[in-house]
Formats: sequence, C-alpha cells, structure tokens
Amino acid sequence: MLELEVDSYGYIVRSLETGEELYFQVDWDFPGLASTFGWSPCAGCPAECKGATDGTVDCAERSVGDMINSAIDWLDRHDGEVAEDPGYFE
Repeated sequence: MLELEVDSYGYIVRSLETGEELYFQVDWDFPGLASTFGWSPCAGCPAECKGATDGTVDCAERSVGDMINSAIDWLDRHDGEVAEDPGYFE
C-alpha cells in the first residue's frame, strides 16, 4: 500500500510496508501518479474519447497542460490517501 503526501515542491509516495519513499517533482509524472490514486485524464470526456490518453498526450478534448493541471489539483485534494502499489517499490 502507498500513502500520498503533498510537499511544497511535489509529492511524496511512501510504502506503508517498508517505509521507502519516492519523490515526484516533474509535472510529466503527475498524471501517472494521480491515476494511481484514482484520477482519470478522461473524466468528463465523451464516451468515444475514454482511454485515448494517459494524460501526457493531447486528446481531442483536452491539452496536456490541462490534464497535468487537473492531475495536480487531484493530488493536492487527496493528501494522505492510500492506494495499492502498482509497482513503484517492487
């Protein structure tokens, strides 16, 4: 299990099993990290668009910048949440 911590310059992900930490500071990493904690780059998009991007590539509805900002907003609102580890600490 992972715990998310908001830091003034990025995000810390901590393994609850081992105490290991990873620091995410690059905006291109934020969509993937946010997805780990339940965010979707396609939320609110038409059904035919769902899954067209991981948040790091423009889609027909949104730019990469819009999706990165959405991911940042999501992460900021989910400080302290816990999620399954998709393989960060394997």
